Amino acid sequence: MTKHYLLFLLFLINSVVALAQWDNLVYDDTIYQEDIHSIQFHINGLVLTQPIIELNSRATLRLGFDDLGENINTYYYTIRHCDSDWTPSELTTLEYINGFEEEEIRDPEFSFNTLTEYTHYELQIPNRNMSWTKSGNYVLVVYDEDKNLVLTRRFLVVEPLVKIAHQMTRPVVMKKFRTHQEFDFRVSFEGLQVKEPKRELKATILQNGRWDTAIKDVPPYFLYDGEVVFDYQDKIVFPAGREYRFIDLRTFQYKAEGVLSIEEFQDIYEVTLYTDAVRNNESYSFLRDANGHFTIENLHRNNNDLESDYAMVLFSLKKSVQYKDADVYLYGKMTDWKIRDAYKMNYNEESGYYLADVLLKQGYYNYAFALVSKKDKSVSFDLTEGNWHETENNYTILIYYRSFGDRYDRLVGTYTFNSFTGN
Repeated sequence: MTKHYLLFLLFLINSVVALAQWDNLVYDDTIYQEDIHSIQFHINGLVLTQPIIELNSRATLRLGFDDLGENINTYYYTIRHCDSDWTPSELTTLEYINGFEEEEIRDPEFSFNTLTEYTHYELQIPNRNMSWTKSGNYVLVVYDEDKNLVLTRRFLVVEPLVKIAHQMTRPVVMKKFRTHQEFDFRVSFEGLQVKEPKRELKATILQNGRWDTAIKDVPPYFLYDGEVVFDYQDKIVFPAGREYRFIDLRTFQYKAEGVLSIEEFQDIYEVTLYTDAVRNNESYSFLRDANGHFTIENLHRNNNDLESDYAMVLFSLKKSVQYKDADVYLYGKMTDWKIRDAYKMNYNEESGYYLADVLLKQGYYNYAFALVSKKDKSVSFDLTEGNWHETENNYTILIYYRSFGDRYDRLVGTYTFNSFTGN
């Protein structure tokens, strides 16, 4: 038995042990510890982008987050390769990681000029210690020195081997005509050897980067003139939603738009927002938004990451009669597109308002009000926000490829366009 073989066996054993300690690992965007806040994960330098990066490119992804706990922690990270359905692929880490399997997040920094103290951690990946060799879906895993999970973030690595073009269409179902958005698209695969397109290719479509509403595993509808065409009726169709509500927390020195009052205490600010109203019966009006996302910004400091403060922000939704069969939650990228307990709103019968106090870092935030059924936990925006076909949304098409004998799903094409501009 050679030395290299023994090292390989030891590596596999260590990997299995590490995975066994993570029985609660979720392969999506999840926060596992309550002191972790303000997570941003995007292409370095482009704060509103999705974490999608080309294989072998010079671009990097940037992860940033704050730890509001009293202790200074040492955090580590690794990556996990997944198939298109976000289950772990059959590949071993040796097959997709170039460099070390795990690395420390080095040089944490401390906040300054803030009432709320925190430690800021930052990572750029790929780097000289860790990179990837395969395309596909990945999960970035951050954990502490005791192997306790801290956070996970999804990201995509693409090898651009196909070309994608889309065409917006009006929904074919009449009741969706004014409330939904539908489109078709076609894929040219000149750079790829595809023998059986319907078996080897499939598409996933995202609205505004959301995986909770993704349309998944769509096969080509037919092959025409060297292209595969995804031309379905009432299949690639999304509720259009409405332009997101927003708050401007980039300053605590004066009341920006949407802010009713700002109070300063010894260790934190308290911000009260103007009361919102349900909008499902209001006519459509265009408002440029960030499609549900947020940025960390400070108008009066030089360092957004370290000099931006935190505030307890009071949201309110006017509703004279409480929803009997549903709960109300704040929703958006700031909640990781999830229904989270920290963003649940409680009804106050005396005032007739739903209220929620949320801890937020200075910045610009988009949000919406979601209704969650008490019976089946389904999520709806129909009675709080409404749906209007004119709404501006970003759509991303992902093309996965697996030929006969392959052991993982390759991501061979991505394409993002805007429903309002068409580009």
